[in-house]
Amino acid sequence: MIIDKEYALVDATARLNTDLRDYESEINKAASVTFGNDLTGIVIYQFSFIIRVRTNDEKIKHGLLVNFGKNIARQVSSLCESAMRFYPNERHKPSRQLFRCINKNS
Repeated sequence: MIIDKEYALVDATARLNTDLRDYESEINKAASVTFGNDLTGIVIYQFSFIIRVRTNDEKIKHGLLVNFGKNIARQVSSLCESAMRFYPNERHKPSRQLFRCINKNS
């Protein structure tokens, strides 16, 4: 089964001021490292991208998606500085989010 997922920057201001196509090679590298041969394609737009992943499950494993986000963050620290959202958490250190899923088709 091939699953398509579209992700956009979480921060609205960053969506206005950032062109993800400037980070195309870094996002591609992070996707390749994370999904390996299961990555069937990636299309990068101005403020979102669509990944196509082959999986035996009904959805892409959450841990893989988290690792994908972390791999992007490692590749593009300048994007993190301008677009990362922080969410306070009383029991743990704050959560951080760079992208959110805006559309998914399987």
